Amino acid sequence: MKYRALKNHFGHNSFRELQEEGVDAILNSQDLLMILPTGGGKSLVYQLPTILKDGISIVISPLIALMQDQIAALKAQYISAEMISSAQSRNEVDEIIQKAYRGELKFLYLSPERLNNPSTITMLKGLNINFFVVDEAHCISQWGHEFRDDYRALGNLKSNFPNTSICAFTATSTSHVTEDILRELRLENPLYLKGKIFRKNIFISAQRRIENGYEQLKAFLHRHKDESGIIYVSSRKKAEELSIHLNKNGYKSLPYHAGLSANTREQNFKIFVNDKVEIMVATIAFGMGIDKSDIGFVVHMSLPKSLENYYQEIGRAGRDGEDCEVFLLFNAGDIAQHKRFLGDIQNSEYKEHLNQKIDTIYKYATSEICFHKQLAEYFDDTLDECINRCDNCLNSTQKRKNITKEAQMILSAIYKSEQNFGKNYIIDILRGSKEQK
Repeated sequence: MKYRALKNHFGHNSFRELQEEGVDAILNSQDLLMILPTGGGKSLVYQLPTILKDGISIVISPLIALMQDQIAALKAQYISAEMISSAQSRNEVDEIIQKAYRGELKFLYLSPERLNNPSTITMLKGLNINFFVVDEAHCISQWGHEFRDDYRALGNLKSNFPNTSICAFTATSTSHVTEDILRELRLENPLYLKGKIFRKNIFISAQRRIENGYEQLKAFLHRHKDESGIIYVSSRKKAEELSIHLNKNGYKSLPYHAGLSANTREQNFKIFVNDKVEIMVATIAFGMGIDKSDIGFVVHMSLPKSLENYYQEIGRAGRDGEDCEVFLLFNAGDIAQHKRFLGDIQNSEYKEHLNQKIDTIYKYATSEICFHKQLAEYFDDTLDECINRCDNCLNSTQKRKNITKEAQMILSAIYKSEQNFGKNYIIDILRGSKEQK
């Protein structure tokens, strides 16, 4: 039956890495912790068993936009799904709850803070629940990169629903975070599945940023004409400025950041997903759970604040399996900017932990070791070599050096000489010779 459902509902003839093991665990009512890279097919692992079971599955997810996207995708497959959020009226919420009681829903999506409400627990106890799904499970760990205090309420699921299994999913988890997830959710004899970190279709490159990086970005985009991509920037202002700059230079782009209204963000998101613009210029407010498989590139105009953020964001490229490229621009000033934001944190241990994350990603960017290998080791995986899927390995025989300024000086000297002299004279000019010709 699971293979028929896989074909009929998802259009696949076979499972991808670890999917079948995860599906079988859920069908057998076993607790599960699954760590798969972005685009690894985590949602199928809990959606397929729900289709095969009689009851309703409860999905806890951190963002309304993420829930909306997944519900829309399920409804497109004629699978009944709804969400309860703070944006809904009392009547809307009551109507959804009644649909759940009548057995008309296969999925009910909730935000984690809902689990702090006793009336929500009472409502859930009246349902025929298949299992709970905890999406973006790393949010439960204080040592994760997106800790949310609301997620701590999920630790009570086992005491409130002792006979209902819990399935936790994330794309980014170090061994420390994994231990936190298992402990906080109180998972009982869980199946632990972890996919390989290395994604061979992603080519990783990095350069020290020169000034605002626009010229380096221009050269990069020239290689990726007519491709869909995301450019991450560090502020709302930079998102607006870069989007305007790109539009003036022949690219179709839109900004996306928390300063825009919810309607504008949703509109810009839909325009991008429907290929009406090529590029989304965004802050970290954009991208979690994005269901767009043909993103050909991801650019970071500055250092993300951690390798977890970086890995999750570059993982949005190439989910269709096609070759793609991710490009990181950075300089030492990025570190100072990130560390300034740590000043108000009172917990010294937590502050030092975040400080180390910033240092680690700067070390990653400046290292000559294979980028893929560094990522694998950070997430407790192993990789011998990436076979020229990063510019460190591609240029391993020579030290990478940006010579843009030197090239500009040479071209300027040739221009000023009106191209009437040979290379030795040009060399003399560059060395500062005062000899007259």
